[in-house]
Amino acid sequence: TAWDENDILSRVKKTNIRGNLKVAFELSADGAYVHTEGTSAPTEESLTFGIVTMVPANVKKWIRISDEAIAMGGAALVSYVYDELMKRIIEKLEELVVTDIATAKTTADADEASVANITEAPSLTTVATAFSKLCGEARNIVIIMNRGTYADFIAAQAAGNFAFDPFRGFPVIYTNALKAYGSASATDPYMIVGDLSGEQVNYPEGEGIAIKCDDVSEAEKDLVKIVGRRYRT
Repeated sequence: TAWDENDILSRVKKTNIRGNLKVAFELSADGAYVHTEGTSAPTEESLTFGIVTMVPANVKKWIRISDEAIAMGGAALVSYVYDELMKRIIEKLEELVVTDIATAKTTADADEASVANITEAPSLTTVATAFSKLCGEARNIVIIMNRGTYADFIAAQAAGNFAFDPFRGFPVIYTNALKAYGSASATDPYMIVGDLSGEQVNYPEGEGIAIKCDDVSEAEKDLVKIVGRRYRT
């Protein structure tokens, strides 16, 4: 449920491959040709692939709770702590996805695909300009931004003094992983426009979050250690 309710993680491409994962992508290719029968064969396609290597790492959050606190709070406290650990891990996973896109190269090479970028302040045409940079295969377009940036777009809309949707009808997803436009530097991406199915996240051990409860290793201190983790690339 936690995955499905997250507007970003629910939209990315997910795989469950163990170990390091190498993903090929099209680095360059030419188009097809019209060939008239009896004429020379068309030019052979020039197709070049790049390879992204995805190395898994743990996203982890842990806490120690005293035996006294557990005795006083009971199952409700433990349940709250479990939920808190999972919430923070999911927030970090979302941040990693957003950061991966926001820091991607603008020119692809043999090791990394590229993401187009524009330099433009929030205005009535900003989303349309960003949309124009997407490839034709992009289908489920969303806009990702900090809530503070939303206010700048509404200000631009109000300044126009007429009804005009600056987001062009696309769903808007809010995240703290991007800075608000007002506090971002000239080099900080403040908005993402795109199809999140182009972002791949690999969970070698499946999508669940593992929670371990250790009431033994620090029993002499009357402490219980609760550790949550998610293995991902």
